[in-house]
Amino acid sequence: MAKKQINGTLLITLLGLLAALGPLSIAMYIPGFAHMATEFGVAPQRVALTLTTYFIGITIGQLAFGPLIDRYGRRTPLLWAQALYVIASLGCAWSATLDQLALVRFFQALGGSAGMVSAMAIISDVYKPDRRAGAFSLVMLVLGVAPIVSPSLGSYFVASFNWEANFLFLAAFGAAITLALLLYLPETGEAHPNAGLRHAGTNYLTVLRTRPFLAYAIGGSLSNSVIFAFVASSPLVFMGYYKVDAGAFALLYGISASGVLLGNYMNSRLVRKAHYLKVMDRGLLLLVVLTVAMAALTWVQPDLPSSWVVASLFVVLFAIGLVYPNAVSASLAPFKALSGSASALMGACMMGVSALTTALVGVLVTRSSFTMFAVMAVMSVLAALILQGARRSKTTPSNERA
Repeated sequence: MAKKQINGTLLITLLGLLAALGPLSIAMYIPGFAHMATEFGVAPQRVALTLTTYFIGITIGQLAFGPLIDRYGRRTPLLWAQALYVIASLGCAWSATLDQLALVRFFQALGGSAGMVSAMAIISDVYKPDRRAGAFSLVMLVLGVAPIVSPSLGSYFVASFNWEANFLFLAAFGAAITLALLLYLPETGEAHPNAGLRHAGTNYLTVLRTRPFLAYAIGGSLSNSVIFAFVASSPLVFMGYYKVDAGAFALLYGISASGVLLGNYMNSRLVRKAHYLKVMDRGLLLLVVLTVAMAALTWVQPDLPSSWVVASLFVVLFAIGLVYPNAVSASLAPFKALSGSASALMGACMMGVSALTTALVGVLVTRSSFTMFAVMAVMSVLAALILQGARRSKTTPSNERA
């Protein structure tokens, strides 16, 4: 650790739970869509408006909070944002109309976005460059549990109580995290008068003109979008093509998704013995070879046993755990005073690329696993071309060479 004597396990757990608010807020309430449509008297597809406003809010929020945590430090803006998240979550539960819910979801996203930005910036504050990749992996290990458990947790609340219970849970969870941050998280950054919203445009341009950031942010986001291709495609593949029921789908989904948890854990161990960019290279090779091979195999043999698909997805997502945390670490390595702004742009880039990937899967909608692996292969190859191009050029920061 570089600046503060903070309990590492506690810090990683807090940051992981903080960042997990985003995925939980996106996925937990989806099982209640039908109930919400009935209660609000609208078509089920209109409920998806609440997802749209959330994604708009989380993108704007990341870009706004990045300069704020550079200007005022990490702790104060984060605590205010958490308070907004808790209040907005309660507002979601108490919404009387769908339009009210969509509006309040925007503010919920604004509050929740600060956690994603702050987690990356705090790691940059506290850990030395050669230890950041391992710390990012451990945060993502905690964060990665959220997408796996959130659909089941959301279904439980809807079945046992009502759709509002999901938002009440999120409010309570957010309040508990806020209390823990208030008690245990010290200020890790410094206030920079030349940062802040007034200087946001200039600072963002400075970040974007830094070649290592742009290459590793785009390449890392492309690799991470493979996860979103899996999330968007898996229900159609398993329940549509392989005709498994909801219970079996939850099991197959969980087994596949657990690959990224193992990958993040292994990355946190491997980067202690090898340079994190070399670990990233190995993960990229595995990712490209497997996604391209599975795209070719499912094209030739579309009725491939589901066990093969699950095993392949497990390894593909495992490889993401070796690539994305290291790409994030490399993208933020050049920054100190502007680490908040860089973290915000990194998060916005990741969300944008992932949203495009999800939309691409929607346009190419099919029940065959070929489309899923084909989209994964395209994103993996593009990520490899950009990241390996950065590795072979002077785009890699001089103090990060491996």
